[in-house]
Amino acid sequence: MTFSSISDLWNKWNIHGYVLLSLSLQVFLILFAPCRKKIANRNIVFLLWLAYLMADSIAIYGIGLISHHQSNSCARVAEVNGALQALWASFLLLHLGGPNTITAFSLEDSSLWGRHLLNLIFQVGVAIYFFVQIFPSDKPLVIPTMLVFLAGVIKNVERTLALNLSSLPRLKKSMAHRHNLRNEACLKLEKEVEALGRHGHPDEEVAKYAESIVVEHAYLFFQIFKVFVGDLMFDSKERKMSCEYFYKVSAMDALRIISVELQFIYEVLHTKALAICTKWSYIFRFVAFIDVAMACLFFNRLKKHGIPKLDVEITYSLLFGGMAVDVIALFMLVFSDWTIDGTKCYNTRSSKLDSFLHKLISATDDLRKLQFTKHEAEPNANAMYGVLDTPFIFQRWLESISACNCLSKFLKESSRKMYKHNQSWGIITFSNKGCFLLHMTKNIISYFHEANETIAGLCGSRQGLMIANMNPFIKKLWIFIFKEIKHKSEHPGVKEIFEARGDWFLQNTPIKNFYDKTSFITNTNYNSNIISWHLATEIWYNKEEPIVNNEKREFSKTLSDYMLYLLLNQHNVVFDHIKDVPKDIKELCERLYAIPVEGIQSLSVLGMGIQLAKEMESLEEKKWEVMSGVWVEMLSYAAGHIKGEAHVQVLSKGGELLAFVWLLLAHFGCLFKPGWGPFYSDSKNGWGCHNTFV
Repeated sequence: MTFSSISDLWNKWNIHGYVLLSLSLQVFLILFAPCRKKIANRNIVFLLWLAYLMADSIAIYGIGLISHHQSNSCARVAEVNGALQALWASFLLLHLGGPNTITAFSLEDSSLWGRHLLNLIFQVGVAIYFFVQIFPSDKPLVIPTMLVFLAGVIKNVERTLALNLSSLPRLKKSMAHRHNLRNEACLKLEKEVEALGRHGHPDEEVAKYAESIVVEHAYLFFQIFKVFVGDLMFDSKERKMSCEYFYKVSAMDALRIISVELQFIYEVLHTKALAICTKWSYIFRFVAFIDVAMACLFFNRLKKHGIPKLDVEITYSLLFGGMAVDVIALFMLVFSDWTIDGTKCYNTRSSKLDSFLHKLISATDDLRKLQFTKHEAEPNANAMYGVLDTPFIFQRWLESISACNCLSKFLKESSRKMYKHNQSWGIITFSNKGCFLLHMTKNIISYFHEANETIAGLCGSRQGLMIANMNPFIKKLWIFIFKEIKHKSEHPGVKEIFEARGDWFLQNTPIKNFYDKTSFITNTNYNSNIISWHLATEIWYNKEEPIVNNEKREFSKTLSDYMLYLLLNQHNVVFDHIKDVPKDIKELCERLYAIPVEGIQSLSVLGMGIQLAKEMESLEEKKWEVMSGVWVEMLSYAAGHIKGEAHVQVLSKGGELLAFVWLLLAHFGCLFKPGWGPFYSDSKNGWGCHNTFV
C-alpha cells in the first residue's frame, strides 16, 4: 500500500473514525464505569482510566479535526458534508460532558473543574464558529445542530459543576461548619432510637430493616459522619445518639447501613451525585434529552439525497446512541440510593410521583439487600460458612477480603484461597438457561483476572508487592468484629481503646501471665507486630489439624492474611534457618516451629513470630480466641489511624473491609483525635476542644 493510498484512506475515515470511537467510549463508560466500585482488579481499573482519558482527548481532537476541515479550502468537502460535520462536532461537545456516573479519578485535583471550564468555553467558541460557517449554506441542518449543541452545553455545565462540588478540598471546607442538615438528621435519628425500644434487635444475624429504611437511616448518618472524610469530629450529642443506635441494631443491619453510607460517600466524591440529584438538574437533563430527540426528528424528516449513506448512518448512530446513554443514566438514577431517600418513604403526603417511584423501587428491595450463600471452608474440615453473595449488578462494593501470605511468597506460590466461592453475577439465577450477556461479562472479567495473575507472576516482586488473592466476606466474621468493637466501646477510656493494637485484649484476657510472656512482641513497632502475629497464626493454622466449626481459627487466618495484605511491602522476612525448600506450607510451618529458641535471633521478626507460636502452645484450645481478638484490635488500630481521605480513595477500587471498620469505630464513638478528644464541644463562641472521656 503506497503512502498516497494511506493518506487518502486517512482523509476519508479520520473524522468518521473519531466520531464512532467517541460514541463507543461513551457507551462503554456508562455501562462499565459502575464496576469500578465493585472490582479491585488493576487491569480493569486501568482500562477505565484509559477510557476516560481517551474519551476527552478523542472528543477534543475530533472537534479540532472538523474545524480544520471546515477552514481548509483544500479539504474538498462538499457544503452539505461540512454542515453535517458541524452536527457531529456538536455531538463531540455533548460527549465532552462525560458519562453520567463518574467525574474524576483524583480527589486532590481541585483545579480540574477550572481547566474543564476553560476547555468548555473554548469548545463552545469553536462550535459557534461552525454555525457561522454552515448557516448560509445549509439552513435545514442548523436546527438539529443547535439542538444538539444546547444539549452539549447542558452536559458540560453539569460536569463542570460536579467537578467543582466533588473536589475534596471544597468538601473539607464545607464540612468545617455545622449545617442544618446535620441537626435535622440527628433529631430524626434520635426518634428512630426511641422507636427501637430499650433492647433493640438482640439477634445479630437477623437483618430486620427493609432496604428503603436502611437507605433512609444511612443517608441521615451520612449527613453527620461525612465530617470524618475531612478528619473532623462530631459533637457529644451526635456521638451519644450514634452509640445508642448501634447498640440496639443487629450486626447485619449495621453492616447494611455502613455499606450504604460508604456508597453515598463514594458517589459524592467520585460521581456527579451532587450535581444531578437536584430538581433543576432533572429539568435540564430532561431538556437535554428532548433536544437530542427533537434533533433526531428533524434529521429524519430532512431530505438526504445529497448526503452519503455512510454519513447518514453515522448520524443516526450518534442520535440514537445519545438517547440510549441518557435512558441508561435515567434508569441508574431511578434505582439509586439518592432516589430511594428522595421519595421520602415515611411521608404519607408525598406526591404521586414519589409514591410511584417508591412502589417501583420497593419491588427490587429483595434483590438490592445483602444476600448470603453457604460455602465450605476447607475440603477436609466439613465446615460451612455464610458468605456475602449479592448479585453483581446490585453490589455496592467488592464484598471480598484481600489476602497475602509471607510463607506462600517464600515458597514462590500464590496466596491460597480459603473458601470456594461461585459469585452470583446476574440478577436472577436460572435453572437451565442463563443470560448470555451476563455470562459473557463474567467470562471477560475472569480473563482479566487471569491476565492480572499472569502479569503479576512475570513481574515478580515489583516494588516489593505480594500477589493477593480474594477471600469471600464471611458473615460471622463481621458479627465477631461488630461484637468486639461494641464491647470495647463500653470501656470509659476512649484514647486507650483507640491506641490499642493487641495489648489491651491481652491484658484483659482471662489467661494469666500470657501478656507478660508476649510483651516483647506487643511493644515492638506496629509493622513488626503484624508480621510476628501473622507468622504465629500461619504456623498454628497449618500445624494443627482443623476442627469442625472452629470459627475463630478461620477468623484469625482471614484477618492475618488481610492485615499482611494491607502492609504489602512489609513482607521481607528472611528465612535463613531453612536450608532446603519444603514442598508445601504445612512442612514449612513444621520446620519453623521445630527451630530451637537458641537457634534464632530473638529480636528478628522471624524469631519473634516463632517464639510467639511457641508461647501459644500453652493456651491449648484458647489460642484461637486470643489470636482472633488480637487481630480485630490490630485491624481497628489500622482503621482508626488512617486519614479519612485514604479510606474514601479505595472506595473507587472495590472498597475495603478497613473502611467498614473505620465507620463502625466512628459509630461506636471509638475514634479519638488529639485536641478534639472523642468529640468536639460546641459553645456560644464557636467550637471548643473537649478532651475528657465519656
